[in-house]
Order: sequence, then C-alpha cells, then structure tokens
Amino acid sequence: MSIDAVVSWIAGHKLISFACLILLTELAFRRFARESAAYAKWTAFFKTVGALWTAVLLSLIYLLSVGPVSLFMRLRGTDLLDREVGPEPSFWRRHEANPLGPQAAVRHQF
Repeated sequence: MSIDAVVSWIAGHKLISFACLILLTELAFRRFARESAAYAKWTAFFKTVGALWTAVLLSLIYLLSVGPVSLFMRLRGTDLLDREVGPEPSFWRRHEANPLGPQAAVRHQF
C-alpha cells in the first residue's frame, strides 16, 4: 500500500482526516511550542471537551446498564438490600457463623 493510497483514503473520510489534523497539531505543539500560550489554550479546550464527553458517556453507560437492571428487579419484586421494614423490635440481622471457625474467620474475613 503506497502513501498516495493512504492519503487519498484519509482524504475521502472527513472524520478521519479531521482526527489526523488534530493529532498532527498536537504533535507539532508538543515538539515546537510546549511552553506557548496557544498550547495552554489548546490543552484547556480539549480538557473541557474531555470532561463534557466523560460526563455524557458515563451517564449513558449508567442509564443503559443500571436502569434496566433496576427495572427488572422492581418488576420481579426482589430487594437485594433487604430494606423491608417489618414489625421487629430492632433492625439487627443475625448472621451465619463462618464455617471455618472463629480463628480462620479472623484470618479470612472476606
């Protein structure tokens, strides 16, 4: 594959050519103008863009993963946190003893 074929392929895809332009600009700034005010503004702009996209993507991942699981659990009627309030005198729940014994329980707590 020749350089001309790669360049023509990149030129045909606008998003890839834009990404290559951004990459080359970043590399030029790092090589020739690391201490300049333009590079500081460039970096601040892309940090802002990164923070925005991080919030957007994490929100989407949360809504698309936790939302359906929560809906499924509510429709099924299960409560994994055992938050049901009953007529008990206290909220203390008895736990099962460690089958390895108390000394092993101290060494292997989790």
